[in-house]
Amino acid sequence: GMFETEHGTRILGGSFAVLRSKMLLVSFAASIFTASILRLTKVYGAQQKAEKLLETALGRRSNALLQFASAQQKVTAFGDEETIAAQAMLATMGLEEEAIKRLIPLVQDMAVAKGMDLVQAADLVAKSVGSSTNALSRYGIEITGAVGSTERLDSAVGSLTQMFKGQAEAISKEGLGPLTQLKNTLGDVSEEFGKIILDGLVPFTNKMKEISKALKGLTPEQKK
Repeated sequence: GMFETEHGTRILGGSFAVLRSKMLLVSFAASIFTASILRLTKVYGAQQKAEKLLETALGRRSNALLQFASAQQKVTAFGDEETIAAQAMLATMGLEEEAIKRLIPLVQDMAVAKGMDLVQAADLVAKSVGSSTNALSRYGIEITGAVGSTERLDSAVGSLTQMFKGQAEAISKEGLGPLTQLKNTLGDVSEEFGKIILDGLVPFTNKMKEISKALKGLTPEQKK
């Protein structure tokens, strides 16, 4: 009897060990799956946020500027969401679509040349073109013309071109530039997957809200 009990205990212990291992594997797989979903939805969320900032600043959605940002991603190391955020910064100072298209490549050149954040560079350019304050004077860039005039825009484009033109494209072809471009391309794929996941989660989330609301409305007797 003692031998049989010991044998049964060993079998039971082995079964629990196998079960524990399987549970750990499932838990690990679930963690990876959850982390992947969160990462994909976060990437898509960043893109949507940038687009909404641009839409709000312009007062409308501009497919032309979104397409322009995608085109710039192919020839620079900047992701399209970074470029869209920079476009939004320019738009906050009242710059229109065509002016933004002219300035963005030069803003990217300046950001690369000065080693600064793209939105930070866009902020400096926006203030210099869209107001009477030349925030670029500290970098030796002169801008003339009345605020809101074509002359002021042309002056800014000319000065930025003279000092920084071609920097962003040049850096995208050297060193880590090609790898960064690949990362940005993969980021676009992640955005698409993130959109698919969120589109699928919305109906599920709404249904869970309905169930939660219905449960809260139950009386104690009904819950029993």
